[in-house]
Amino acid sequence: MKRSDVVALLFFLAICLFVFLFPWEMSESGGIRWTPVFGGCFSGELAGLHRFGGVVQAYPYFTGFLKVGILATFGELLKARMKTGRWRTPDLFPRFLVWGFYGMLFTIVFALFAAGVQAVSRQGLWFASSKPYSEMGFWENVRTGFSISLWCNLIFCYPMMLAHEWFNVSIAARRPVGGTAFFAALPAQVWGSFLPKTIVWFWIPAHTITFCLPPEFRVLMSAFLSLALGFLLSIHAARK
Repeated sequence: MKRSDVVALLFFLAICLFVFLFPWEMSESGGIRWTPVFGGCFSGELAGLHRFGGVVQAYPYFTGFLKVGILATFGELLKARMKTGRWRTPDLFPRFLVWGFYGMLFTIVFALFAAGVQAVSRQGLWFASSKPYSEMGFWENVRTGFSISLWCNLIFCYPMMLAHEWFNVSIAARRPVGGTAFFAALPAQVWGSFLPKTIVWFWIPAHTITFCLPPEFRVLMSAFLSLALGFLLSIHAARK
């Protein structure tokens, strides 16, 4: 293991600890106040996660930008490490901005599909639970999480992934590319086979877990899952 691998591993562990031992909380006045790590983070069960969730609820777009931007960009570096042996990829900052934008997009899209699935279930058009999250039983939560994941991925995921490929091609070309140039640069196997298979075999099951979590942790979970998918695909490519 190289020294850069150790640094990357420590960075990832630091992110995980930062979330679990989150040192800020929302005050009664609506602001954010510092909580000393050893003075308050272990005061209750998962206290840091509760504080993290409170800040996410208060600042959903800002935290969505940072969560996905940082973790997904780390995933880009991980894929580069698996392919080239180096923690380096070109145009890293533009890629970070694109992922941050997606983090804000996920924030509203996840809430949109969660509310939509429960709304149609309330009308008897689907079999998910229409109860608030805190009132669901285990199987109601699983059924509802699967339903939200299914519709979110069937409607939103494919165009989102295709758009991200467009951003990657445009970043590499240093300009926005047109449709003809984009599809000429993107192998048909990617948009015709790889992306749909990824949705069916990975994202629908994985996001079932995501939507079983409290709403304030769903975007974070999605960012971790994208990192996991990139790692698994890199291992598969290396074996082939």
